[in-house]
Amino acid sequence: MTVKQSVVIHQIADNQSEQRAYYRLLDNENLHLSDVKSFLYSDCSAQASSGGHYLLIQDTTQPNFEKNRSNISNADGLGVIADNKSLGFFLHPSLLVDANDKRSLGFIDIQTWSREVNTLTKLERKHRVNTTPIEDKESFRWISSIQASKLRLPGDCHLTCLSDREGDISELFIRIPDQHTDLLIRSNDNRCLKGGIKLFDYVENLPFMGSYELKITGDKRINRQSRVAKINLKYSPVTLAPAKSKGKEIEVYVVEAKEDPSTVPTGEDPIHWRLLTTHQVESLQQACLMIDYYKERWLIEQVFRLLKNKGLQIENSQMETGKALICLTIMGLYVVNKVMILHNASKEILPIAIKDSFSQQEMACLKSCNKKYEGNTIKQKNPHPDDSLQWIYWVLSRMGGWKPHEKNNAGVISIFRGYNYFQQILEGWQMANNSVS
Repeated sequence: MTVKQSVVIHQIADNQSEQRAYYRLLDNENLHLSDVKSFLYSDCSAQASSGGHYLLIQDTTQPNFEKNRSNISNADGLGVIADNKSLGFFLHPSLLVDANDKRSLGFIDIQTWSREVNTLTKLERKHRVNTTPIEDKESFRWISSIQASKLRLPGDCHLTCLSDREGDISELFIRIPDQHTDLLIRSNDNRCLKGGIKLFDYVENLPFMGSYELKITGDKRINRQSRVAKINLKYSPVTLAPAKSKGKEIEVYVVEAKEDPSTVPTGEDPIHWRLLTTHQVESLQQACLMIDYYKERWLIEQVFRLLKNKGLQIENSQMETGKALICLTIMGLYVVNKVMILHNASKEILPIAIKDSFSQQEMACLKSCNKKYEGNTIKQKNPHPDDSLQWIYWVLSRMGGWKPHEKNNAGVISIFRGYNYFQQILEGWQMANNSVS
């Protein structure tokens, strides 16, 4: 899968015998989903250093296999997804990223589940009296993922746990924070604060404490224009007083990042984040650091993009069992992380060591490829040290069609295409070397 950059069996198998072997493996009763997950956890935790600071980034996606429904003979593990009709399952991975150099270590926890038909929607549940303990709710995944991740990492690691607005639940703030664990959550609800005031009203009345410029990349898919946005910042300690906490107050900090109206293009909504964090935020520098951390949440969106139609095309898999589809998806996460390692490195100024991310054979082949894609002038040379991940990123991105003179940085899809092309070259290069030797 890593070599062929695909999870579609007939694409990754070199012959009929190999294809049958892959199908037998995925259908084998002795291959358990927990074993596949454990491999990813071990690979990730082995890269974590004692005393390190890591960002734990969570989110949920829904692989959809409705178009393959007629081919599935055993749908165990599958159910309906959020539209209450399409066949699929829910996937909630936790991506571990070094807080300092933004290196992606992989996935330290992965949760999967499915729903039965006619499960109540979140809106329907909201209008009912719900006494179900959170341990029996889907939302418990935001808590349990952090708890499980901490057990798999060295005890003195520090985690900053990131999530979008869906992870803004009171129980998370009550159960998770400790001396080694902080939260950084995008606020979803206009929460009650101590004294009866509402969170959004309180923040609205705060003075601006400073601003910074943010380069926005245009995106035609969502009608977003390229620009340099001016972001105004506010921050303050607040005391949350959620009704469900039975009188227990929660001390956190709020950080607001809101685009100045002067840089918002006509017809677009301004950038606007309200973040709740257990980190101390008492200076503009600390507020900017929280924004810098939260920007990395986009990485999990890129993971899903690579896993699905723009990359591995997991939803095109023609497997006959739900177990096989789920196993393939989990394996796909391991493959995706190779691309994420390079994408993260491309945004860092200081060189990031290759370590064990690529083998000696891969490096030797990459150096041969680099000669082809470098030009004759200094501007056309690979500008990075050849022992850094940035150097590999440059080579593979060029192989994927990226042109540095047209765009400063390559996107994950260009890296993905380049990595795919490189693996094809590597296979021939290894065959040639074996033949010569």
